[in-house]
Amino acid sequence: MEDEKVTCGSGGGSTSLPVGDDLDGDHMKSYMGTYGISANAVEIVSRPQVPPTTPDPNVISIFAPGLGTNGLVNIRGSQGVRVTAGPPPIPPVSSESTNGLEVEVSAEQNISIKCGPIPAVNPVISMTAESIMVDGGAGTVTIQSLEEIVLQVAGGVASIKLTPVAIILQGPIIQIN
Repeated sequence: MEDEKVTCGSGGGSTSLPVGDDLDGDHMKSYMGTYGISANAVEIVSRPQVPPTTPDPNVISIFAPGLGTNGLVNIRGSQGVRVTAGPPPIPPVSSESTNGLEVEVSAEQNISIKCGPIPAVNPVISMTAESIMVDGGAGTVTIQSLEEIVLQVAGGVASIKLTPVAIILQGPIIQIN
């Protein structure tokens, strides 16, 4: 197919277009039943619009509303899953380096994990370039280990160590109130 490019929408149908022709406007297909795409690699890209159009945000949405209670989105990589935000890294990071789940954002951005819509009541874990905050909201925060828990600052100059047999406080000044 040297003189054709093949495109397909979410409905599974294909359209052959001569090279040089572009699709104008929005394109949407709907399919009742199971729809699958299979390939060695699949990319979904949202590109900036070509001027003179009004620039819209580049968005890719994956949405499974179900009936309000049974929508489910599964994302799985046998080696790992990498989620990034911010400008593209220079040089680009190889996805082969991901082992497990990796979340990375630029230094100007934040990472938040929230449970529930009311920040003063519901738990939140928030990470910025300056700090990490764990807020249990109206609940409890538990950190547990079978061996030891260590809290330290300044490379260990001041620390609290909890073990099954002792609580060890170290620091230049220790105040107990």
